[in-house]
This record gives sequence, structure tokens and C-alpha cells, in this order.
Amino acid sequence: MTEPKETAPKAPETRKNDWQPPQPETGHYAVRDERAPWVRWSVGAILLISVLLGALWLVSQVIVPKDVPNTPLVENAETIEDVGTPKTPIKKTSDDAAWVTALEKDTLEGYREYLTLFPDGKHKDDAQAEIDAYDNKAWSIAEQRGTISGYEDYLDAWPEGLHASQARERIAEMKAKAEAIAKDAAERARQDTADWERAARENTVDSYGRYLTKHPAGKHIRDAERRIAYLKRTEADTNAWNQAKAANRAESYTQYLDSFPQGNYVPQAIAAIEKLKPAVGRTFQDCDLCPVMVSLPSGTADLGAADSDTAARTYEKPQRSVTFSNMFAIGVTEVTFTQWQACEREGGCQTQASDNGWGAGNRPVINVSWDDAQSYVKWLSQKTGFTYALPSEAQWEYAARAGDTKPLIGGSSTALCAFANGASKESGLQWANADCTDPSADRTLPTGMLGANKFGVKDIIGNVAEWTLDCNTFNLRDAPTNGDADQRGSCNQRVIRGGSWFSGPTDLRYTARMMQRRGDSNDFTGFRVIRKIGD
Repeated sequence: MTEPKETAPKAPETRKNDWQPPQPETGHYAVRDERAPWVRWSVGAILLISVLLGALWLVSQVIVPKDVPNTPLVENAETIEDVGTPKTPIKKTSDDAAWVTALEKDTLEGYREYLTLFPDGKHKDDAQAEIDAYDNKAWSIAEQRGTISGYEDYLDAWPEGLHASQARERIAEMKAKAEAIAKDAAERARQDTADWERAARENTVDSYGRYLTKHPAGKHIRDAERRIAYLKRTEADTNAWNQAKAANRAESYTQYLDSFPQGNYVPQAIAAIEKLKPAVGRTFQDCDLCPVMVSLPSGTADLGAADSDTAARTYEKPQRSVTFSNMFAIGVTEVTFTQWQACEREGGCQTQASDNGWGAGNRPVINVSWDDAQSYVKWLSQKTGFTYALPSEAQWEYAARAGDTKPLIGGSSTALCAFANGASKESGLQWANADCTDPSADRTLPTGMLGANKFGVKDIIGNVAEWTLDCNTFNLRDAPTNGDADQRGSCNQRVIRGGSWFSGPTDLRYTARMMQRRGDSNDFTGFRVIRKIGD
């Protein structure tokens, strides 16, 4: 039997907080077994104190806005009810928290809300300053707009604002000014209408000009300008027409039509041009005091006395055939005193022709020489721009006959009385035409009183003898056959044709010729003119 192992004796039991020295003999050793309990107590106390001090420090600091809960700032509110949620009690919001919320919103409503909650709060002045800033900004905008609606918008937003009274004053001033402007505008409109009606009644360039001067921005300025332009065109149109009519030339009427293709006188101008076109029997007048001319046809005629004419003289023969290739015009009557005196007034004619006391006016001019007649045609050519001249003998006889082959116009001495003012039985002259009675047996008649020949020419036989271009020749042998004047013979003497108030039937024949010195003048000699056409 073995002996039981000897075991170490048990350590005596101790309380948990009783400290015992280490037991080397047991082999158990721990550091914690070496510490006394009061150390743990001290460390725990220090930690607790630190936590308490930190908490106190945090409480003493200003609360950061973001840390403030976003709860309604309704003072004395007990609960907030939401649909479907239970009532939750809300604590009253402090002044500072409300101010922080207002700052966080930074709106007019936010600052007004703060003052509503805390009318005597410690931030009321700051809140009011912010509200006033909004007020001033609204006023600045109203001032910038500067309109009644702008100031009314300010009052709508700030009826008791800092500038409310000033806004009302501005509105009143502007309304009064607008009323004055409207009244003034109405008066100006009334005056505008009255002045326009006056200008329209006068309907002149000056009347519309006065309207524009008085009303430069008037409501009728466009009409006034249009009417001025129309009247100026019309005035220029009328002036151009008067000038064309005074010249009475196809060229002048054509110039008028070129300048005023829509003019008021276009129909008259066209008719005048048509009237002036070369045509047999067509008359024209190149100026108001110019002779009335008639266009004659080109053609061929036997001129000079025929052998069958028993009354013919030797210097009126032989008869020859003359061809007129170009048309020409000849005066319907002799040149009158009125036409001659126009030349005198303008300095073209130097001789003051005497009317013998018979009367001037429309009577044929007398007491003028061949040289005087040349002065007249020169003046007339310069005045009209056309070439006027005395007729050649051939032109004169061609115009006088108008296709007639008999010796006397009308065919007999009795018929002669209807076409020619010659010596009648009342004159008592030996060679008088006993078949005629004459109310002015001893003088000229006013031109155009007797009948016209087939070319429309009047007084070419009788009344006054008429100067021609031809020189004095013994006969018509070798005379030009193209209608030109015969410049042979004695040119100090010129041929007169047609007879006069002093002539009997023998000297009233178509072929009768007489000669006079170019410088002589008397009361039975005058002249008529011709003008070429179509050159």
C-alpha cells in the first residue's frame, strides 16, 4: 500500500478586497494582485469628472444654427396636429432660436415672422433693419421705374412703408401732369385739325407749308407733303403747258409730253401735235402774235399766163410747169398791223407803219417796203426757231390758184367779188369792176372777211398787193421750175403779186405781175409769209 502524497496546505480564505502578499511557495503571481483597489477608484473618478466638465463646457457655448431643430416657432403652442399622425407636444421656441431661424431664411417674411413672435425681442432692431432694407430696395425699384404703376406697386407691397407718403405724392403729381398733358394733347389735336382744314380749303403750297411749320409732328404731315408735291408738279405742269402753247410748235408740245407724261394737259398736247402735223389745209400758229399758217401740198402746177389769156401781158408769159417737191405753209392772210407792231415792240422792225387813218389792228399792214418785209421775216424766224421768208412768185401763184386753171379766182368778174377786195363801181375808177359793190371802195378791209380758196388761203387776190422774193424780169422764160425765186434781172426792183383794193379785174388775175423798187412803200402794198415744212 502506498502512502498518500503529501499535499500543500490550503491558504486561508480572504475577502475579495483583502490584500495578501504573494505566496511564493504556491507559484501564483499576478501584477494585479500587487495593486491596491484605491487606484482603480481614483482613475474612475478622474474620468467621471472629465465627462462632467466637458458637458458643462458644451452647455455654456452658443448653440450653432444648424444644431437647432427646425420646429415651428409658435410660442405657447402645446401640440402640432398632422393628418394621420399622433399629436406631438412642441416646446416653446426661444428668442435666439427664432432669430437664428429668421437669419437662416433671410427673407422679408422670415424677419416679419420673428417680429410677430417677438415684438420686443432682443433682436427686434436687427429684424427691423433688415425689413427696412427690403423697403428701401422696393422704393429704389419704384424710383427707377418712375411711373404711376411703379409707385402703386410699391404701395401695394408697403402700404405703411418708409416711403408710402412720398409714393402717394409722386402718384398725385404724375396723375396731375398726365391730365395736363392729355388736356394739352387734346387742344393741340383740335388746333391741328382746324389748321389742316384751313390749309385744305386754300389748297396751295403756301397753306400746306404753313401747316407743316406750325405742326411739324401733326397727324396730317404725310398728306400735306403729298399735296405740296402734287401742287408743285401741277404748277410745273401748267407752266410747261403754257410755254408749249405759247410756242405752239410740235417740238414744244413734244417736250411737254416728255417732261410730263402723266400731265394734266396730255390730251391737249397730243391734239396740238396732231394739228401741227403737215397736212393739206391744216392751220397752225408758231406764237400768239405770229401769222396763222396753212400747210399746202406738194405737187405740180402750170404757172404763168396761158396763150389763151387775152388780158395777159408779155412779161407774164410763158406758162411753165413747176413742181413743188416739198410741202410748205403760207399765211392764211396778209401780215396784219397787230403782228407787225409786235415786231416793232421787240425791236425787229424799225419802220412805224402808218395805217393812213383807216385803222390798224387786223387790217393788212401797209406802207412797208420790201426791205421792211425782210426785217419782219428775220425777226419771226428768230422768235420761233423756224425759217420764215417772203414767198417766191411761183409759191405765191401756186398758193393763189389752189389748183384753179382759170385766169380769175371764182372764174368770172362777178364771182371775183366774193374773194377779192378790189376797185368796185363805188370807187369811180375807170378800171373798176362794175360787177362788184364795195363798202370800203377806197381802202383796205380787215383781213379774213372774204372767202377762202380751196387751200384755205384768204385775201391773196386784192386788198393789198404782196411783195415776193423775185427780181424784176422781162418775162418768165427760163424762170425756175422747182418753185425757187428768180434772182435774175434787176433785183433793185422786186415783183408784187395779187393786185389791191385799187385794182380792177385785169390786175386781179392770178398771173398779174407788177414791179416796185425794194425801198418803196405805199398804201396798197403789203406782204404775207411762207414757212417750209418737213425739212
